[in-house]
Amino acid sequence: MKLTAQNAHGRVERWNGGRKASPIFQPSNLPILILVFLSILNVASGAPDVPMDFDGWITDALAKLETDGITGGFHRQTAPLSRAEVTQIIRQTESRIRAGSVVPSEIDRKLLEKLKQAFRKELAGSNGRTIGFFPQLRATEKKIAPALEAAFHWTTGTLKQRTAPRLALYSEFEAHNFESRPLDGKTAGQRLERWRGAYTMDFKRSYLQVNSTHLDLLVGRDWLFWGASRYKTVGISDNSPAFDQVRLTGTFGKRLKATAFTTQLDSTWYDDGKKRYLAKRYMSGHRLDYQYNDRVEIGVAEWVIYGGDAQTLEWKYANPFTFYYALQYNAKADDNVMFAFDAAIRPVDGVRLYGEWVIDDIQYESDSDDPHAVAWLLGLTWYPQHLDRQLGIHSEYARVNRWAYTHLVPDNQFTHFGYAIGHPISNDSDTLRLSASYQFTASTAAEVRAGLTRHGEGTIADRFYGEDYEALPFPTGVVARTTEIGGRFSYRPLDTWNIFLSYAWQHTQNSEHRQGEVNQRHKLTFQFGYLL
Repeated sequence: MKLTAQNAHGRVERWNGGRKASPIFQPSNLPILILVFLSILNVASGAPDVPMDFDGWITDALAKLETDGITGGFHRQTAPLSRAEVTQIIRQTESRIRAGSVVPSEIDRKLLEKLKQAFRKELAGSNGRTIGFFPQLRATEKKIAPALEAAFHWTTGTLKQRTAPRLALYSEFEAHNFESRPLDGKTAGQRLERWRGAYTMDFKRSYLQVNSTHLDLLVGRDWLFWGASRYKTVGISDNSPAFDQVRLTGTFGKRLKATAFTTQLDSTWYDDGKKRYLAKRYMSGHRLDYQYNDRVEIGVAEWVIYGGDAQTLEWKYANPFTFYYALQYNAKADDNVMFAFDAAIRPVDGVRLYGEWVIDDIQYESDSDDPHAVAWLLGLTWYPQHLDRQLGIHSEYARVNRWAYTHLVPDNQFTHFGYAIGHPISNDSDTLRLSASYQFTASTAAEVRAGLTRHGEGTIADRFYGEDYEALPFPTGVVARTTEIGGRFSYRPLDTWNIFLSYAWQHTQNSEHRQGEVNQRHKLTFQFGYLL
């Protein structure tokens, strides 16, 4: 059984394995914890999102170990990683330690042991199935209500050259009656439809994956994350709902990884007052990751969005070996082709510098009167060696220009179910984030953060109609400036009680782009759970 209090539209993380509980978190103390939790909620005026994926601690642990130089290089800029890939990373790390190539700090050694415990079946080469059943209690400042979450994982077969699941079936299911974030009004349908008692039910992830020595095939619903950031990317991020897709992933030695996918996006209504139709929308993308050595990773990607009245799948775009821009240009089509470049470098162990650049539209012809539509991101992560790699310093700046993510054809804007597929700040915005984290144990961590976000009046539904863009400032119009200060605490062992607490204070000047309007709010998330 798992009891969880969380934000209405967040996801609850999943834990499995075994570790003894701290005495304060015994079942007899549950009523006291609930009373304390409810008293905290009374002072909250909002609730931010909680972590988006079940195995978020695994992603965090691998990111830290890679930055500290323990794992050696792996293709972390194309996610999610399969369990087969994570198993290979753990084996690679163990081999480096045995060879004396690296000497992990105490905290990094504990994180590695926790990963080995979580992937003990894969490391042993065994098959089988795992079923998780999570009845929950969720809470926000408005209400407390039960919810249900379940997961099913089945594997069979092994590979000769890498001991890993050959066939994997994975599915996550969720049911709750909390409100979801509003959509943009153009989406013809919605992922979550209300049912009895205002409950919604959704398969958040559900796919069949076949692993071979060099090629993996995934068919089903899964999320994508292409970029070097540890938070959100300016390219394809997990800000929007997961995609129903067909995805191929090829690995060629240690240095090269290729990924390609095709998905159908949500349908949207087109209505210009003269013509109205339901636009079918599709997206295809392919990406190449090159690992120069253990310290340098480079990624290049291209994707295309297309849609319209009676639109069907374009097999030319579903072909993973073609160049989308050339196909569009030769066909004189007005599809939305975007390019992305990202790179990360570790000049020394414990320091990671990274950047991303997305080209939605760039004017390479000298007589063009259109603006560049680009987005970019720069970041730094540092785990000081003299502090035993327990303290982490993180900084990141992201900027999305006014007409990035937009398109002259409304059917081709960079959205899925009303959410920007890229960075959550959307376009005509930038954000600066500074944070410090501390890894007390392999299961206990805390973070404090501060951020400043500027939102211009431009929206993702805007079109460029010949404005004097050179005279426009960035961001444009009445700029909403949001300052946020907050922190979080997490206790996430593989079994027993788990706790996640997050608080943020937000202060917005020129709220809703109204000059002089000030808005202030507090956001609080508290979740606790127990898994049998």
